[in-house]
Amino acid sequence: MMRHTKPLLARKTLLIVALLYSITITGLFFVSGKDLPKTQISDADKILHLVIYFILVNLWLLYLYVKNSYQFKAKWILILLLAVLVYGIVIEIFQELLTDSRSADILDVAANLIGALLGIFFFKNVKHKLKA
Repeated sequence: MMRHTKPLLARKTLLIVALLYSITITGLFFVSGKDLPKTQISDADKILHLVIYFILVNLWLLYLYVKNSYQFKAKWILILLLAVLVYGIVIEIFQELLTDSRSADILDVAANLIGALLGIFFFKNVKHKLKA
């Protein structure tokens, strides 16, 4: 019985973490630009977008990987990549339409895509270490 319970709990935990992260970043993308900390790095927001999407993709890939008995299918990559790309575009459009201090930026979408692609590359190269 415990043999089946542990993987189930792991899957549910990973799903909850991925969902909470997704919800949290969605909220943060609508925080007023005036409330964000200022940095001396010129493209810090693009680096932040890249890191956020790197983590986002890895959380969802980890969940899918564990959920499907440590099997990794190429179609998951394509579906996830398209989903996060659409998500990023929708967020940018909503920032433009629904906030006064944020605007849509195609470079943010590009940074999101690069972060997602780097995340996929990273996951594909470390996934074999997760079967322990």
